[in-house]
Amino acid sequence: MQPGLWAYAARRVIFLIPLLIGLTLVMFFLIHLAPGDPVTAMLGPQAAANEAMLEQARKNLGLDQPLPIQYLRWLGNIVQGDFGNAYSFNGKPVLSLINERLWGTIQLQGISLLLGIAIAVPIGILSATRQYSAVDNGVTIGSFIGLALPNFWLALLLQFWLGVQLGWVKTISTGQADAPWSERWRYWLLPLIVLTLPNVAYFARFMRSSMLEVIHQDYITTARSKGLDARNVLYRHALRNALIPMVTVIGLQLPRILGGAVIIEQIFAWPGLGLLAWTAIGKRDYPVILGITLITGAAIMIVNVLVDIVYALVDPRVKITEGGGSH
Repeated sequence: MQPGLWAYAARRVIFLIPLLIGLTLVMFFLIHLAPGDPVTAMLGPQAAANEAMLEQARKNLGLDQPLPIQYLRWLGNIVQGDFGNAYSFNGKPVLSLINERLWGTIQLQGISLLLGIAIAVPIGILSATRQYSAVDNGVTIGSFIGLALPNFWLALLLQFWLGVQLGWVKTISTGQADAPWSERWRYWLLPLIVLTLPNVAYFARFMRSSMLEVIHQDYITTARSKGLDARNVLYRHALRNALIPMVTVIGLQLPRILGGAVIIEQIFAWPGLGLLAWTAIGKRDYPVILGITLITGAAIMIVNVLVDIVYALVDPRVKITEGGGSH
């Protein structure tokens, strides 16, 4: 381990504190300045004519205070681990709501991420080792199509074709908790396809570029000139170094496991954080929206720090200087 790594990690972690405070500030004021009244959304249109009821509800929720006062009160509660209670969802604590939905999102996003990596890495290697061939061109075209396809359009198309017309799979996830394990795959197949496809396209393109860069290095040419087996050179020397940049790419995708895919979870009625965020936005439920965005934003920052540390550990070419920087 490099001697300056711990100092570098400590500096990055300390630097996260003002970033998180800035994140809470921006999120809080943007959400409160957005159009819509949470009290009207909570009580319904029929209560809009009763101004006294609206004012009392705002007072009960603390929404009658100036925004800076509301922010400081909310931030003080966050520091103590209290994310508040939802305006809707029967007034449940925000953390309880997030905990209920978190595992569903982690399962769906985690499996799609792992499948994307498992499929994309061999495809990227195959494409790089057959540069400019029909296989390489096919992978390139397929990757561009996979990245360009709107996932919500693909989700609706597969719902209609595989679910409605053919009846092979379930179009929404409602009822999967009561279904036998032998039938669960019918609820999982469509959302996994929709979420895995862009992962495969993205990782395959990056893996191809990384592998092409490595196999043209001088040490690979030297290994081949020494008569080493081609597969040995490819998988023991080239692949090991080509996978190092993938650490950063994969790390940047990890926060999605917490953030969820809002549109996809809403289309398939998947009981995850994405669907919770969608519902909370529709109901103008400020505490739930702020809780989800804060946790997701914090996860992105923390993962970025961890990725930099892991990159320094796995790549000996990255050096940590005494001042805490890297080069």
